Amino acid sequence: SAGERRRVVVEWNATGRVVPSVSLADLFVEQVRRSPDAVAVVFEGVSVSYAELDARACALAGWLVGCGVGVGDRVGVMVPRSVELVVSLLAVHKVGAAYVPVDVGYPVERVRYVLEDAAPSVVLTVAEGVSRVPDGVPVGCVDEVLSGGGGFVPRAVPGGAAYVMYTSGSTGRPKGVVVPHQG
Repeated sequence: SAGERRRVVVEWNATGRVVPSVSLADLFVEQVRRSPDAVAVVFEGVSVSYAELDARACALAGWLVGCGVGVGDRVGVMVPRSVELVVSLLAVHKVGAAYVPVDVGYPVERVRYVLEDAAPSVVLTVAEGVSRVPDGVPVGCVDEVLSGGGGFVPRAVPGGAAYVMYTSGSTGRPKGVVVPHQG
């Protein structure tokens, strides 16, 4: 009916709104300030508060900066679903870099291609993933790095890249698509 058509075509598509000019890292810091003790992540029965998650992400962000990672750089993230994955993604955003997700289960050829094409400054992974990172690509084992403290001030740029997602590639070669924070 005309009423249903209007609802589907007009009302449900009226999604225009002002997007704040802040990065994901900035929004996360605001949430930490509002409710530091609230549960931020639950994984396999382990709960982590916003304050704990922020402290761990700040420690990893500090390590990334020490490796020379900065605004606009790319960081490979080859970490399986876990609290460490969330920490890694937040840390990359805190330094103003974009993450390039790489599934630990990808075939070696795909891992090699994506990392060579994306040219990340460093790849974050877990102990079992280190051997899958091609020679010559700097690597950081998240399990070992996350022993520092917090206090890192986010450097993310709101209009900057948040992550680079590799598509399946209709030509048989994956292609990187840059997604900005405001996307």
